[in-house]
Amino acid sequence: MATDVTPQDAPAPDPVQVAGVAPIKKEYLKPKNDPAKQNKRQYDQALLDEAEEQGAYQEENSEREAKRLKLENQPQELAADVLSIPTDESSKSKKRQRGQNKKRDRSAVWDEVKICNEVAQGKTCEKGKNCRWSHDIDAYLANKGEDLGPNCPQFDLFGQCKYGIKCRFAKAHTDNEGKMIVDKEKTASITEADVFKNAGLREFQKALRTRKIELKKADEYTTWYNAAKLRRQEINEGIDIPPGMQLRQSNGTSNGTSGENEGLNGDDGGLQIDVSRSETATDGLMDAIAELTKVPNKGDVPKQANKPKLKERFANTTIFDEKHREARRKILEKFDHDPATIRFRCDRKKPLDFRGKTYLAPLTTVGNLPFRRICKSFGVDITCGEMAMVTNLLSGQQHEWALTKRHVSEDIFGVQIAGNSVQTIARCCEAIKESGIEVDFVDLNLGCPVDSITKIGAGSALLDQKAKLYDICAGANYVLGDTPFTVKLRKGISTSKPVAHKLLPLFKQAGVSLVSLHGRSKEQRYTKQADWAYIKECSSAVNDLPLFGNGDILSPQDYWRQIEEEHLDGVMIGRGALIKPWIFTEIRERRVWDISSGERFDMLKDFAKCGLEYWGSDTMGVNTTRRFMCEWMSFLYRYIPVGLLEVLPQKINDRPPAYYGRNDLETMMASPNSKDWVKISEMILGPAPPSFNFVPKHKSNAYENDNYEG
Repeated sequence: MATDVTPQDAPAPDPVQVAGVAPIKKEYLKPKNDPAKQNKRQYDQALLDEAEEQGAYQEENSEREAKRLKLENQPQELAADVLSIPTDESSKSKKRQRGQNKKRDRSAVWDEVKICNEVAQGKTCEKGKNCRWSHDIDAYLANKGEDLGPNCPQFDLFGQCKYGIKCRFAKAHTDNEGKMIVDKEKTASITEADVFKNAGLREFQKALRTRKIELKKADEYTTWYNAAKLRRQEINEGIDIPPGMQLRQSNGTSNGTSGENEGLNGDDGGLQIDVSRSETATDGLMDAIAELTKVPNKGDVPKQANKPKLKERFANTTIFDEKHREARRKILEKFDHDPATIRFRCDRKKPLDFRGKTYLAPLTTVGNLPFRRICKSFGVDITCGEMAMVTNLLSGQQHEWALTKRHVSEDIFGVQIAGNSVQTIARCCEAIKESGIEVDFVDLNLGCPVDSITKIGAGSALLDQKAKLYDICAGANYVLGDTPFTVKLRKGISTSKPVAHKLLPLFKQAGVSLVSLHGRSKEQRYTKQADWAYIKECSSAVNDLPLFGNGDILSPQDYWRQIEEEHLDGVMIGRGALIKPWIFTEIRERRVWDISSGERFDMLKDFAKCGLEYWGSDTMGVNTTRRFMCEWMSFLYRYIPVGLLEVLPQKINDRPPAYYGRNDLETMMASPNSKDWVKISEMILGPAPPSFNFVPKHKSNAYENDNYEG
């Protein structure tokens, strides 16, 4: 039975407690010579051995050098395979995966006999002999295997199962004659669209991909932004200076620039801007803008100490004659802007009032819809989808638009995007608006520290581009209309040079409705402790801009201390929710919950049910659910039961020594071995097929190397 423990019940701290090690009661500790003990060094060695045998693991962080030393005497071909050093052939043919375990097997698990969907549902296939799938029902059933249970989640929810005999619970909706059963009363009362919002966008995605969707507001803003960028460059170089305004000095200051806009006229970066669709300006103007914003090719002339002036670069054009200046003026006059900085003036939307609400952070891979449903069942108020790349959304990719799906229980739901360009982010925001999907806010990721994201100038790489950030936020705010626009960021790129406090006034000017601040820098990733003192400084730096803090929250004590001491509008929870999603119940009820292993197992069964409803109840759906369950368990195993701790609360960065639980299930749930996670999944979803091979996407076991949250 679970028991409740109030904070005052916690024993006094142990004076001999080792820093960085969770204080577990002595009677539960495993002997030092216990062969089952899994400390960090043993776990890392096991991963190296697995990589050597299967080529199934890749490391990119601090332990990579250790792997190099281990493999230095191996043949070159083996070393290249294990370390993922691309050869001439592999670099061309293999697509690089995301996550730390880049060589994990992500292939879907299919039925041995791939039967036609129409035939599986008891219908007649119109393609007949030309169908690429099997129509042999007897052969399919002979290889399918036994049902996994008596109840089909799809049938129980919708009154019918679209997978027919492919369903791994098919007997639940098959009569004695082998025909599919349909609950007409239930099918008339509920559809998939009633449960899973923001689906059925195939036609919109196709139209978006083929540019048949007009994104007028984004195109208008981009045209204005391009003209404004050229005008700023003119002013900086003393060309056509407005009356009463002085030329910007070499140190970046100007008597005509107010303090609140200081630094906004810096370089916007060199990303390619598509201006071919703009019809409001002359060709000469657009050519100049394209020249100013193009990306230099490799091998171009190296950077010069003194960059040529505009008049020198366009000496043979008429770009600075009165005709073209007038064209620029007309473009700029379409929107209200600051004449000194040529910055878009935003209409301030009503700030989001999320005070007193709990917020689940957007989490890559593990923050999927079934997991969010589990968090909703424990009482979280605000949820946000996994990070989606704006370029993938604009190209209509189905897997990226699937990240915008929302369960009916998610009453406050946002979509998080990541990008690197003023134009593409504005177009993506308008595409989200035009798609008609139900979202309560759109969030921009400015915190992702992963190299694959920052190398393209997205995520936390934008933190040092103040001017560009303003243009991005202003454009997104404009095209979204009445939909709030929020940002999630880290304190900075470098730990020694935090910049978030400088960006908050800028976000306020740009119309941002809410800011979530993670108290670490990009270079810290998840090492060290989150800097809540800095978050407190930022909360005092700006008024009328809601601010949520983020980092290291794993207990209700942590949550309420930050809310009450730091005077924040709220706290966002990421890793803490992955390790113990019942933290939202603890926060709401202000208690510590000594949840039993049986209750945690029931939670996993609920996740399986949610997964089968969402990903499907056929073989592929079952094993997709299994894979995401195992991904989640790579975080769940970190939880240390309250009854086993000498000191409360558990700290998120404290590594537990090897310990026994209060029963066999609790001991198994504490295992860092991924094979044990698969075994737990088999207790719920039946035996895993021989082809199922799980390697976690994120090496969460290292504690300091998580890359799933911005």
